[in-house]
Amino acid sequence: MTAAAIRAEFRKLVSTKLWWGLLVPVVALSSVINLFGGVFTAAFPESGALPLLLGSLAYALGLTTVFAAVQGVVAAAGEHRHRTITTTYLTTRGRTQVLLAKMVVSAGVGAGYAAVAVLVGVLAGFVADPSASFPGAGPLLATATIGLAVAALWGALGAALGTAVSNQVGALVAVLLYLMVGELLLGALLDAAESDAVRALSSYLPSNAGEVAIYTIPAHAIAGPVTAPQVVEILSGATTPPPWGVALLVLAVWTAVVGAVGALVGGRRDIT
Repeated sequence: MTAAAIRAEFRKLVSTKLWWGLLVPVVALSSVINLFGGVFTAAFPESGALPLLLGSLAYALGLTTVFAAVQGVVAAAGEHRHRTITTTYLTTRGRTQVLLAKMVVSAGVGAGYAAVAVLVGVLAGFVADPSASFPGAGPLLATATIGLAVAALWGALGAALGTAVSNQVGALVAVLLYLMVGELLLGALLDAAESDAVRALSSYLPSNAGEVAIYTIPAHAIAGPVTAPQVVEILSGATTPPPWGVALLVLAVWTAVVGAVGALVGGRRDIT
């Protein structure tokens, strides 16, 4: 992967309306979610001692990862739809370099979405209730950093999936169905198993792993270390969630696996 390939993918990105078109709902959702969190805090003064903003920010970041994945899918598969992928491959040495450049740029976009979601969320929470108990800088920065990493990985994973499944509509439908329905069904099937080891596998599905990573710090800050694992289980839908670092590593492994599949399929695809 070269800097030239990354610059080329970045120019393609900014030449379309896709990146800011998906940024609009990210801003809207983060505003509404964190405004509601501030109003809830104001309505129940007894909750004011809790850093509830961390919870609403985590929820907003979880939704932001969906838009990061969609952007990656559409950006990669769109080249096949508009038949510009032939020129891209001919002007870049090696198809793997093209895929890696797309993944890097899409990861940057995903991280950017998460950063905007955090900024807008903090401002919205403060506007809703200026007297609310805001979290300390440490937990807030940790939650934001983990959210940026998860969104970046989903952006890269989306780009890899869009390369592996060149049909833009098919890839987009596949990622949305999986994120909205598929993983819920898989998690339910695993939770129904008698074996504890099988039930624990739900924490290692890609979407669950990302949510475990995002929710762990807020859960500890709001519910305490004893109750936090149960809170993370409820919010993420995972059973026996691992530490956030392990969950983040799991999502990184999934991203690498999908990237390898994208490189294998994309490298052999006939584009004539």
